[in-house]
Amino acid sequence: MEKVPEIKIKLTDISERLDEGYLLLTELRKEADAPVVKARLLNKEVIAVYGKDAAQTFYDPANFRRKGAMPKLVLKTLFGEEGVQTLDEKEHSQRKKVFMDLMTPKRMEDYHRIVDRTLTEKMAHLQGEFELFDLAKDVLFRSICEWSGIDLTKMSERETNQVAEYQISMISSAVTNPTTHIKGIENRKKSEKWAQSLIEEARINPVAGKENVALYAFANAKDTKGELLPIEVAAVELLNIIRPTVALTVWIALMGHALFSRPDIYQRLQAEFDTLQDSFIQEMRRYYPFFPMIPAFAKKDVTIDGYLIPEDSWVVLDLYGTNHDARTVETPDVFRISRYVGKEKQISYDEEYEMIAQGGGQFEAMHRCAGEWITLHALRVFSDQLVNKYEFSVPEQDWTIPMNQFPTYPNSKAKLYKK
Repeated sequence: MEKVPEIKIKLTDISERLDEGYLLLTELRKEADAPVVKARLLNKEVIAVYGKDAAQTFYDPANFRRKGAMPKLVLKTLFGEEGVQTLDEKEHSQRKKVFMDLMTPKRMEDYHRIVDRTLTEKMAHLQGEFELFDLAKDVLFRSICEWSGIDLTKMSERETNQVAEYQISMISSAVTNPTTHIKGIENRKKSEKWAQSLIEEARINPVAGKENVALYAFANAKDTKGELLPIEVAAVELLNIIRPTVALTVWIALMGHALFSRPDIYQRLQAEFDTLQDSFIQEMRRYYPFFPMIPAFAKKDVTIDGYLIPEDSWVVLDLYGTNHDARTVETPDVFRISRYVGKEKQISYDEEYEMIAQGGGQFEAMHRCAGEWITLHALRVFSDQLVNKYEFSVPEQDWTIPMNQFPTYPNSKAKLYKK
């Protein structure tokens, strides 16, 4: 076993290195000329790994633990305290089951229908120039709330738009400047207060037959001792359904980039839609940057790509780098719309590590995103409507996708014009 090569980052270089964004870990690997690299930053050591084999080792709960691995600045904005992402072993399994029990085929059909109806209603009243980003944010927030059993009619239009914006704020403020980060913390607190009021109401006035609806599932969720989750924790988990779904706004904007900055992709998808829709969606999830990396602590000495990773090492799995790994992905920097034809469903229902835009491994036992199927249905609805049901003009705009921004999407937020 080889010793992991180390790259020391000077204090004066920190800003420049962080500006590499999604490509930071790739650049470190190039400098080290190794698939595994250690970086020292402000006296903090992190080991970065990537690739299909590394993912298999990383997601095995016998090798790595999540507790304490996520930086506080991310917990205070993006994930929240004591959520499912921070748990291990029995605690994780029991909490994850609450999420997975919501993702039945029937409930996925319900979600698909809700998104399709909501988007159709919005499109019917839409005229002139609009940003696909803003349209998606509104549609996805309203849809996931309805699917989760949350009655938005009790809120004003202004309040609804505010809470939807809070979800985006929590995502975009995780890794950013101090001012935006503080705002993200404040908006998480407001979101959690809103979610706590929903959980309290659901416990006071339970509704029979709603056990498989997110609001009531989390209101009734119990810990490993058989006690109801504290309201604060139940609220965090309810937001762990809502916030990641609204985060799909980013992928819808990136879909706009794929379709409307690349006429060749649009035309081929339109011509062979039934054959290519799901392959297009999976390739889009692979090709574009979404969540950059996932951290964990090594529970014991492990070996990845022939390098020894000592027990208690802080390790990050490079998701973006794995999905662009030339060792396993042919022409990884080329968008190939037909790449996944014939195995589209397998990737998100059976295959555990071929494409890990939302994590890898087994859904029930490992830290793979419980909302991956929600993602697929949302992207199916939007791709169908954008390609088959309406005609758009494409205004002049900045299609640049900044790689040093998290989350990232076209600078113009994908502008379209509808008559």
